[in-house]
Formats: sequence, C-alpha cells, structure tokens
Amino acid sequence: MGRRKCLFPLCDNQKELFLFPRDATRAEVWARAVGLLWPQKKTSGMYVCCKHFAPDNFVNQGQLESGFANRLILKEDAVPIPISKTVVVNQMQFSSKPLCREVGCQTEIFTKDATCQTDVYSPTKHVSTQYSWKPERRSKSIQTKQHVKHVSCSTTTSSTSFEEGPLAYSTPVKRCRRESTEDNTFYPEVTNHSIYNESTVVETPPHKMRKFIVYEENLIELFRKCPVCTRSCTTHLRTVGTLLCVDQVCTHCEHQKTWTSQPYVTNIPAGNIQLSAAVIFSGASFLLVEKFLQAFNIAGISHTTFVKHQRNLLLPTINWLWNVHQSTVTSEAINSGDTVLGGDMRADSPGHSAKYGTYTLMDLQKNRILDIQLIQSNVVGNSQRMEKEGLQRCLRQLEHRGVRVHTIVTDRHPAVMKFLKENRPDVVHKFDAWHMAKGVAKKIDQLAKTRTCREVGAWKKSIVNHLYWCGASSSAGREIVAKWKSVANHVQNIHEHDGEFPNCLHQPLVGDQARQWLKPSTAACEKLCDVILAPKLLRDLQNLSGDYQTSSLESFHSLLIRFVPKSVAFSYLGMLCRSQLAAMHYNENSERKQATTEAGQLRWHIQYPRYKKGECTVRPLKTSPTYGYVQRLMELLFDCVLEQPQQFQEKLKEVDVPDPLCTQFTRPEKWEAVALHTSRFKSMDYTE
Repeated sequence: MGRRKCLFPLCDNQKELFLFPRDATRAEVWARAVGLLWPQKKTSGMYVCCKHFAPDNFVNQGQLESGFANRLILKEDAVPIPISKTVVVNQMQFSSKPLCREVGCQTEIFTKDATCQTDVYSPTKHVSTQYSWKPERRSKSIQTKQHVKHVSCSTTTSSTSFEEGPLAYSTPVKRCRRESTEDNTFYPEVTNHSIYNESTVVETPPHKMRKFIVYEENLIELFRKCPVCTRSCTTHLRTVGTLLCVDQVCTHCEHQKTWTSQPYVTNIPAGNIQLSAAVIFSGASFLLVEKFLQAFNIAGISHTTFVKHQRNLLLPTINWLWNVHQSTVTSEAINSGDTVLGGDMRADSPGHSAKYGTYTLMDLQKNRILDIQLIQSNVVGNSQRMEKEGLQRCLRQLEHRGVRVHTIVTDRHPAVMKFLKENRPDVVHKFDAWHMAKGVAKKIDQLAKTRTCREVGAWKKSIVNHLYWCGASSSAGREIVAKWKSVANHVQNIHEHDGEFPNCLHQPLVGDQARQWLKPSTAACEKLCDVILAPKLLRDLQNLSGDYQTSSLESFHSLLIRFVPKSVAFSYLGMLCRSQLAAMHYNENSERKQATTEAGQLRWHIQYPRYKKGECTVRPLKTSPTYGYVQRLMELLFDCVLEQPQQFQEKLKEVDVPDPLCTQFTRPEKWEAVALHTSRFKSMDYTE
C-alpha cells in the first residue's frame, strides 16, 4: 500500500493531510479544485495537504503558531484553492518539516533525491507570553519503523546559546550520537534489537494513545493466516522492552510482513520511554513497578534502561518545567508586594546523621512553594549547618528574581535566628506557634512522668491552647508575654495578675467547671512554673507569629515523603528533581475546595493523628487532586526533549552537584592519615 500524499499536481507533501469530505456536494468542489473529473467512483484514500487552503480555513492557526496545538484543524466549510488560482499560502509557518531522522552527524531525509546538500530549517516562533513552559517546538515526526533507503546528506545547523533564565529561545544544536539506543527487557532470551521496516508518520502523539493489555495467544490469532492466500503462516516474536515485533511469513505465496506493537520515537520504542516517564512523573518506585510487571507477566524494561532514560531525558525535563513554573509563582509574589514567607528544612533521615536537607520557602499568603534547595551535609561540614545554608540559598534565589521579603516565619533554630538577626535586620523574623507549643508540650510530658508531678499532665492541653490564643489575640510582643505569664497563676486558681493583663477573661469556674488546681509551693506547681516562665521561652514569645503559621509547610513535608521516601537512597539530582515534582504537585492542588454532597452539604472526615496519641480530629474533606503537571511533563518530553535533548541537559548541568560523601576518604592528601590509622590497629594485641 502506497504512502498518502496530496492529490495536487507537483505536490509531494505527506504531512498535514486532510481526507476528502464524505458529503457528495463538498467532495465535488474539492475534486474540481484538484482537477479531477466528477463524478468519482470513490473518494476514500484521497487527500489534500494544508498548503492548498487559505489561512482562514483553519480553526486553530493561532494556537499552532503559539505552540499550544499539535496539528491543524480544518473548518467544516473549508474549500481548497483551485489550481487556476494557485497562490502562495505558505506565508504562515507550520510546525512540520521534512521527515528526517538524525543519526549521529548523518541526517536521512525521505525524498526522491539520492544525494543532497541541505540546511535544516526550523521556523522561529515568537511567543507572546513570558512564562511559556515549552521551548521552540520541533518537528513531531515519529518513526514507527526503522528501515529506510540510505541517503547521503550533510546538515548545517547553528550553535545553541543560552540567555539568562530557562526560557531562552534559540536554535537547538544537532543531537549528539547516543552511545546506545537499545532497551533491555525482562526476557533477554527472546529479545532482538534489530527491527527494520519502512518509516511512517503517526498523527496522534504516542503518549496520548490509549493502551490495552493484550494476551499473547489472542494476539497471535491475528497473524496465523496469510492475508493474501488465507493459508497458515509462520510467526516469530521479538521484544525490545515493552515493544513486541511479529514477523509473519507465508511459505505458500511468499508473503512477508513485520508488525510492531508501538511507534518509535528517535529510535527508541515509545512505550519504553513512557513507562519510565510514568514511573518518575508519578513519584513511584521503579523497583515496585518492576515487581508488579513481573507478577502480571508483562514485558517491561530493565532497571538499567530506566536509569538511562532518567539521566538523559526525564530529570532534564523535570528541572526545566520546574524553572518555568518557579518563574510563574515568583512573578505572582512580586506583583503582590511585600511577601510573608515560611521556611523549614526536612532531613532525609531522623537524628543528626542526615545526608540531605531539603529547605523550602513558601509564600504563606498564597500557599505556594516559591523555592526549594537541596543541601548535602559534607558541603557545610555537618547536618546541623544545613538549615542555615538552605535558608541563605533560598533568599538569594528569590531576591535575585526580584521578590521583596518582608516577614519570614520559621522555627527556633539557633543558627537561623543568629543569621537573620546579624545579616538581615530588615526582615521581620517570627516564630511558628506549633513549634513553640510542641516544645512546651514535650517538657510537660517529661515532667508528668515523675512521681511527684503526675497531676501536671492534665494541664498540657489547656496550656498549649493558651499559647495559641496568646499569639492570635495579641498585637504586640509585650502583650503576648503578659498573657502567657497569667497561666502560671491560673493553674493555682489565681485569676488576678500584675502587669498589662490584670485578670483572666473567662467567667468564674464553679461546680463541674472547676479544674484540678495545683497547690502553691508544691513540687508539681513549682516545676511547671519553671517551664512556663523560662527566660528563653519568654524572650522568644515576643516574636510569636499570630497571623501566619507554617502548618502548610508541614503538610508539604508529609507530601514529600510520597515522592522521596526516607527509606530509599537517591542520588543528588534524583533527590532534587523528585522534590521539585512534589512542589509542582503541591502548588497545583494548594487551593482545593472542600468537597460537597449532591445536596450541596460540606463533607468531613475523621482522622486519628499520631501526635494526638489516639484522639480523633474532624477535618474537611477536600476534592480529589489533579495531575495536570504530569500531562505537561509528557508533552514537553515527547514534543521537545526527545527532539533536541542537549539544551535541556545543559540546563540541568548548571546545578552544582556536590561530591559524594565517600570521596573525602579517597583524596590523595588523606592517604597518609588513613595509612597511619591502619598501622596503629595492626600493632595492637587482640588476644585480650
């Protein structure tokens, strides 16, 4: 069966083709425009390309030029320009180009000429919006079969130059030769990496095609009979990862056919790339997905292939889209004026032996993650210094983008407090109420475990609630401290106080409302007052934040565990890009509304948080989360990264990756100390 092509004379265009309409009246107009006699016996298989239509005959011409559409859509009443009135309609720039496949420094172009000297032309697109997530759109020719006629051709391209920021538009350089384009499989004994067929064009992108689970025996039924003589055929199966190739040979009529289960994208099966992309874009673990495929007995790629795809294609895609997304959220923060930020660090392991520290700065007014920095412990000396370094990097990054930081809410980390006090006196530093209440509650729990202070435990919840009330109902630091000191008298049934807060605001407590008051001068009362009136606590209470808290940031840390579990070891770039994925997921779903029933009533659900130790809490049930960022990552990967991966890889190389932790023991200057340390152990007597 021949290839589809335009019916206009001297037009061999095979892309952006439109089938003749089924309506007889319109089909007659199309046929006369092409120069065919009417009536025709059939119009199936007859096409006219986009070059023979006026620009106003397309519905989405502007969207295509802006990069938001994949192919042209023709209006229902569109009519081709007749041959007698042929004009140049190529004034608009289509996204298509000659179907070609770059292999190293060779370019095979499917034309009739055997040898040609050509310059690859890529139409430049001027995008009006400032924060576009796609770079210059490249050709979307997808090779479903590889065997082509050899064509000798030299290609001239311009070099790539980056401007400041991730959105610089430039002509991409030619893709370098890959070391290997093979994808392994779970079944290496039946894998054959040599599949050669003719090249065809698939109009629907492979990541948007629907996939089905087909059993092997049911699939072979389609190839057991020859389509020419209807006799039995011999079939041979080959797999390349998730791709299945079926060779059909008829011994009677010598009919031969090769069928592949999926298209190729830049010499790689599309299913292999999309499987790797689906694993990491969803924040899943490849090892678990591999076990699932093996349990289901589905052919899949190997771990080596996944790592290769992740390093060369997937991580650059995530990093690029995060930079574009970050530009969008920071521009919104700039437009809002002075920003209130919340900062905190999440370590990859508990205790003081963490390797990575992920520091996050959030816009508390809009509930958006503005920046996320990954620090490795050997860069700053130890894990205790990672939080200060993370805050410094985040502030430098945001202020470089033009964000004005007015207030920052953090926990009471000593290094952070000292840094902001000495180096950033212009920034108002507030303390999160949850972290302060958590510290007070821990001390009360520890005090309640002693034999003489057990009655103190009954006051923990009331004291914690009083701390939140002090911050929310006060306008100045001195007022917060005065209200907080009153609780030391309140637990002793004394409700009149000295200072700015003269008496308690509650009504007299009588009958069942009376509490288990602590007796003055007892051990329980004195030790509890020491906790409440600790000088460091009173000094920090003056900076207690009453309007904004970092509870949303703690929710993001809970979400981060899904993308970067603490039980799994990741590389530096893997940890960073997965954290960026989590930030994009959080920002997309940060404004979810509360779910409602069919009658319009709000929905709630009961939870049992670990910190409440068995007590339940009622929380609003939110609507289901969305995953639009995954679709944008897929489109960026298949439309741009696979065509020209170099510019995305160069952007990822700008990330300063620190040396591994073990390298400090392999440096030449350390060898002498290691040898001396080893000789001391060899000289010791272990008989004792």
